[in-house]
Amino acid sequence: MTRSVFTQTLKEQRRSLIGWSIGFAIVPLMYLPSYQSLKEQGSLDIKQNKMYDAMGVSDFASASGYLNSTVYSLMGLLLMLIFAVTLASRSVAQEENGMLDLLLAQPINRVHLLLQRFAALAVQTAIATTVLTLSVIVGADKGALAVPAGNILAASAGLGLLALVVGTITLLVGAATGRRSVTLGSASLVAVAGYLANNLGGDFVRKLSPFYWANGSSPLVNGWNGIHLVVLAVAAAAALVLALGAFDRRDLVV
Repeated sequence: MTRSVFTQTLKEQRRSLIGWSIGFAIVPLMYLPSYQSLKEQGSLDIKQNKMYDAMGVSDFASASGYLNSTVYSLMGLLLMLIFAVTLASRSVAQEENGMLDLLLAQPINRVHLLLQRFAALAVQTAIATTVLTLSVIVGADKGALAVPAGNILAASAGLGLLALVVGTITLLVGAATGRRSVTLGSASLVAVAGYLANNLGGDFVRKLSPFYWANGSSPLVNGWNGIHLVVLAVAAAAALVLALGAFDRRDLVV
């Protein structure tokens, strides 16, 4: 091959990444600049209920609560997860155009192929997270949210690692099953279950969810939590190791 799997994957998915990046840039700018005017109008004085608890949103009136509710617990979170699952599902699930078979016909073993696909996923997730973070900082400034930039970076780091964990779990399912429809469905189910466990479960159940380790320490208020980020990194590494084993054993003919 004239290019490595890593660079070839980035090249093939560059248009998709550009499109997603535009979306990540737009979303914070849709919500954040209007914060101050909404607060002055009293539109953010919303009584909490179980539906909001299930959605993981609260305290709309405070700057950190509004930012968390609109970006890090709703639209930004949803987009990041869809982004990660969509890209990861293309990596080792059987592709309609036969590209996976073509790649494996080259002098590269399965482990190296999956590692390079994971590296491409990690780079794209980092780019998407960076674009979202910069847009949040700009939007927060325009909306006079007064949330420290360091806290925004901490929240974005957790969100980016969460997306990487979910993306790596998607790789694992794809490596084991080889079917993209099954991969997408299973990964979506895992994401929804983790989201609900974090927002509605007890303390023990919440700590089983990667969503808790991404946002459970309220980084927009409290700043960086290194332990939580390490847990997410370890979870992604564990899922990758399992995916490597599953992909190496999978019968690609079936």
